[in-house]
Amino acid sequence: MAGEEGLEPPNGGTKIRCLTTWLLPIIISIVPDVITDTLQKSSIDSLDSELLLAHVLKKDRAWLLAHSETPLSDSQKKEFDALIQRRINHEPVAYITGEKEFYGRSFTVNKHVLIPRPSTEGLIDLALQYFQKPQEEMIDVDSEIVVFSKVFKEESPQIIVDIGTGSGCIAITLALELSEYSFIATDISEEALDVANKNAARYNVADRIQFLQRNLLDPLQNLDHPFLVISNPPYIPNADILMQDVAQHEPKKALFAGPDGMDVLSTLFLQAQSHPYCVGCILESREEQAKKLIKQS
Repeated sequence: MAGEEGLEPPNGGTKIRCLTTWLLPIIISIVPDVITDTLQKSSIDSLDSELLLAHVLKKDRAWLLAHSETPLSDSQKKEFDALIQRRINHEPVAYITGEKEFYGRSFTVNKHVLIPRPSTEGLIDLALQYFQKPQEEMIDVDSEIVVFSKVFKEESPQIIVDIGTGSGCIAITLALELSEYSFIATDISEEALDVANKNAARYNVADRIQFLQRNLLDPLQNLDHPFLVISNPPYIPNADILMQDVAQHEPKKALFAGPDGMDVLSTLFLQAQSHPYCVGCILESREEQAKKLIKQS
C-alpha cells in the first residue's frame, strides 16, 4: 500500500519488544529517585525526615518507600524545608505533625499535652493483666522507669480513673480494649482536656469517658462505686536536665514534681489508698520512687 514502504514486516514487533525489554532497566535507572534524594539531603535524623515528608505528602512512610520517584512540587519542597527547620530547632516531630502513635493508634497531640511514650504502653499492658487477675507487680518499661500495680481491696472495679489524662491516650486506649467499663479522666489543664475530648470523639468513646478539670482525686470524693486509678503522673525531680526537645517544648507541669519527683506521686498514692472505694492503682514512675511508695503503704 502507498506510504508503507518503510514499515517493518509483522515480525518486526518482536524486535521492538526486545529493544524495549533491553532499554527498560536503563530508563528506570535514570529516573530521578526524588523522595530518597530529598530525604538524604535533609540535615536531621532519617526517621524524622521520613515522618515529616510523609506528613507533607499526606501519606505514610511505607508509601514513601514504594513511590520514591514521585516528584515534589515547589510548595511541598518549601513546606518540607520549613518543617526541617522546626525540627533543627528541637521542636518534637509529634508537635510538628500533630500526631503520635500509642498502642497502635494515632492520637492528636500539641504543646499542651505530654507526648505519649512507648514506656507508657506498659501501663496499658499491666492494666489488662490486672483485669484478668488483680495482683501486685512491678515491670521495667525503660531505663530506671517502671509501671507497678498496688491492690488496696479485693474487689473488682466498675470504673477506671485516669489521673492527669493529657491527650487522653491511656483512658481512650483502655476504653477501646475494655468495652464493659466506664471511665473518668481528670486534668488540671483545660487545653489538655480539649485535646483529650477530640481524641475520644475520634475513636467514638466520648460517651464512655467523663472528663473533669480538677486536680488528682479531688473530684472523686463522693464517688461511691469501686474504681481503679491509673496514671502517668509527673515524676521528674526539678533539678534534672532533660533533652532540649523535652525541656523546651513539653509542658513542665506534666514533667516535674518537686525536689525528688515525688510531690504528685505521694499525694496521688495517699488519696487513692485512703479513698473508701478505690480498689487499687497502676502507676508509672522511677523504680526507686515506686519502691518508696510501696514500702510506705
